Amino acid sequence: MDHGRRAMPAAAWRAAGRSPSRATRSENVSCGCCAFAAQGASALVLLALASGCAPQFGPNARNGITFYCPGAGNIDFGDTGLREGLQEAGYQGDIATFVWTISLNPAIDQTLRLNARLRASQLADIIADYIDRYPGRPVHLVGLSAGTGVAIWALEDLKSRYRVDNVVLLSSSLSHDYDVSKALRHVRGKIYNYYSSEDPVLTLLMKPFGTIDGKLLADAAGAVGLHPRRGAERVVNTAWRPEYQKYGYYGHHTDATNPRFVQAVLSRHIIEPQPVVRRETAPATAQRSALLAASRD
Repeated sequence: MDHGRRAMPAAAWRAAGRSPSRATRSENVSCGCCAFAAQGASALVLLALASGCAPQFGPNARNGITFYCPGAGNIDFGDTGLREGLQEAGYQGDIATFVWTISLNPAIDQTLRLNARLRASQLADIIADYIDRYPGRPVHLVGLSAGTGVAIWALEDLKSRYRVDNVVLLSSSLSHDYDVSKALRHVRGKIYNYYSSEDPVLTLLMKPFGTIDGKLLADAAGAVGLHPRRGAERVVNTAWRPEYQKYGYYGHHTDATNPRFVQAVLSRHIIEPQPVVRRETAPATAQRSALLAASRD
C-alpha cells in the first residue's frame, strides 16, 4: 500500500506477537521487500530492505500496539523486559521495537543527532501507517535514554490528524526543560517520565557529550525530571524510590525495563483497566426489587 510517505531506508524491528514459550516453530512470511522471520523464539523481526517498503505488523496488532525506542548503542535489551512484563500483566497488543541506532557505541549514537532525527521521521511514518490500518486501536510509545528523543520527535513529525494514547519516558537523555508542547498535540493522554538522581550515566557520563537534543552539561529529564515551560500539566514525573527495588529497579540507567517493574508499575500506563462487573446475590436482587416496588406504591 502506497500512502505517499517518505521513503524508509533499511531499519530493523522486533514486533512480539506472543510470549517466548508459545513461539516454538520457525516461520518466514515475506511480502515484497519486507520479511518477518521468527526462529522459534521471542520475537518477530522485520527488516525493511528497500526504500518505500511498507511495514508489516504482528498478528496481535488488531489489539493495539506499543512502540519501543531503545537507548543509544541498542545495548539495553529493554525490549525483552518490556515484552515479558507487559505480557505478564495481560497485554494483548503488539510490542514493536524500532531500532534507530547505527552503532554499538552509545557515544556515537548520542552525538549523531541528525540520524536520531531522521529515524524519528521514519517512526512517525510507521505510526501513521499503523493508525491508518487499525483505526481506533490503542497506540503507546515507550522510550529509553536517547530513544526518548526519537519517540518525542516522532510525535512532533506526525500529521495533525494522528494521535497516540500515552507516552512513557525512561532514563530520558532529553534536556530537563525540553519543550514537549508540539509532541503533546499528538498525545491523547499524558507523558509519564520516570527519572532517578542515582543514574550515573545521566548525571556523569552523558554531560560531556550533551543531551540527545544537543545541550552540553545540561541536566537530563531522566535525572531531575521533565519540566517544560508549556504543557507541564500533562507531564507526570515519577522519581525513583527505594520500594522500586523489589521490582528490580534500582535507579540505574537501564533497569527500569526490568520485567517485574514493567508488570507492576509501567503497565498501568499501557493496559486499559477493565470495568468491574459486580454480581448481586439472589437475596440482594430480591430486596432491591421489593424496595423498587414499594417506592412505586
